[in-house]
Amino acid sequence: MDILLLEDDPLVAELIELVLGNLVPHAQVQHCSTLAAAKASWQPSMQLLICDRQLTDGSGLDLVKLVRSQAPELPIVMISAHSDREAVIAAARCGVSEFIAKPLNLSMLQQRLEPLLARLIQQQSQADLTVCLSSWLSQTLTGKLTLPSELALEAVWPLLEKSAELSAQDLARAWQNEIPLTARLLHLANGASLKRSGQPISRVDEAISTLGIDMALAAAMALALDIRGSLQDPRLLEQAQFYHTTAEQVASLARAMTMSVGLSSASCYTAGLLSRVGELAVLRALQDFINQGGKLADEQLPLAIAEWSPNYGNRLKIQWGLPLPTRELIGAIHQAPTHATQRPLLIMHLAALRVASRLDTPEALRMLRQAGLEVEKWWPKANDTAPPDQPILTTPSLSSDH
Repeated sequence: MDILLLEDDPLVAELIELVLGNLVPHAQVQHCSTLAAAKASWQPSMQLLICDRQLTDGSGLDLVKLVRSQAPELPIVMISAHSDREAVIAAARCGVSEFIAKPLNLSMLQQRLEPLLARLIQQQSQADLTVCLSSWLSQTLTGKLTLPSELALEAVWPLLEKSAELSAQDLARAWQNEIPLTARLLHLANGASLKRSGQPISRVDEAISTLGIDMALAAAMALALDIRGSLQDPRLLEQAQFYHTTAEQVASLARAMTMSVGLSSASCYTAGLLSRVGELAVLRALQDFINQGGKLADEQLPLAIAEWSPNYGNRLKIQWGLPLPTRELIGAIHQAPTHATQRPLLIMHLAALRVASRLDTPEALRMLRQAGLEVEKWWPKANDTAPPDQPILTTPSLSSDH
């Protein structure tokens, strides 16, 4: 589904795109921040227009008139900070289908868009939806990727009610194990930070500080409303739980290791959480494939994960705007750093080896010493028990290039 979005506030646009992605996982959203760019991008083949009314270079109603002259039946949603009676009447006279007032209430936005988008989806032929698995994964890779989300509304509402009392550190602690939310906050914050200062952000508390408490909570609410983000297929759920648990354990071990040698642990913890996003994104795409009528054989699941998760992981790094240091930390989890003198990189790989029960080799012992870690504490042959609260998992492989 091709959608044109005209919105000059980049953070609001991100949230709208997230809601659209929740409702139509493979929507192609063309985002423009000026009226001129939107007019140039408009194509009669597009299936939905969402536009702000007040732009720096004119009124969104001018775009509505242009679109309506070429596509009389196209659904048009207008979003405006001006919601008085005259503004609503003027929009209706120009052919606007839905009028939504700012500031955005994401729950209401989703409720208003859902029936409209459902009608558009029904208009697509089943032949367009039922494609072979490899074509589906290839097509999904070209769009905006999303992850399965299990963030419950109950985990967000209490925070919303006391938002004035919260700090960035409070939210970072509350969400420290929410992998999709961590990725979304970093993506949003980097989009804003890189434009202002050119400096990338790799820590979730810094991301929340950059966005502000209210915007961070809004992003969390958008994920909590992702009714399509949950996985229903038992096979995919089992795999998602495995990768989620693996990422959490690598993150916790990396944090413990870095703290034991007096290094900052926040970036290493974030990198650990994001270390399996490629696999999770593939699982989300596979669930969407099943939802659209596709058949997934048992033997196809491990092959699809192995073949596509590196590409999906790399695509997400670009999509989220992850800074190079974070990418390097994630890469070190999957592949031993070569000629590396940076102890955090060694620690990330060692944490992954420990979770995979593969830390009992001479090479691992050498890296432990090079990283400055106590052999007696971390090497299995010196201490056969895992650190407290850190059960060891056996992962299929550490070689995926995420």
